[in-house]
Amino acid sequence: MTARGLSHGEIAHQLQVSRASVSSDIQYLRNQAKEAIRGYVTEHLPEQYQVCLTALDAIIKRAFDILDTSPDNREKLQAMELFKDTHMVKLELLSNATTIDSALNYIRNKQQRQQQKKHLSLDSTSNDNNNRFEKGWHEPIKET
Repeated sequence: MTARGLSHGEIAHQLQVSRASVSSDIQYLRNQAKEAIRGYVTEHLPEQYQVCLTALDAIIKRAFDILDTSPDNREKLQAMELFKDTHMVKLELLSNATTIDSALNYIRNKQQRQQQKKHLSLDSTSNDNNNRFEKGWHEPIKET
């Protein structure tokens, strides 16, 4: 419904639910989408990138073979155009490699910072509990 341009209030009205419920559901969907993108970018994109480069190399090789061996001038011209176009696509893909690499590094760094925050949070909680115990701040034992 947001894709159709409806506001959270309009969605809530149509579904007869609270605006807070709509907001919470949309936030959940955003988080799910972020995780899916993160997984795709870190797991599948590097592999697909390499597959594309390999396929482009095969096309370039085949176009050059046609250019070398074909007796038909029209076929040679088509092979030359394919050769040129494929090189341009490969150049563009390689030029975008730095952008992709930067995006991957950004995601990795963000994940590391989140992990560090979790560890610091756990360490802080553990230290608070230890300090309470050392200072005698503990729950009294209930007698039955």
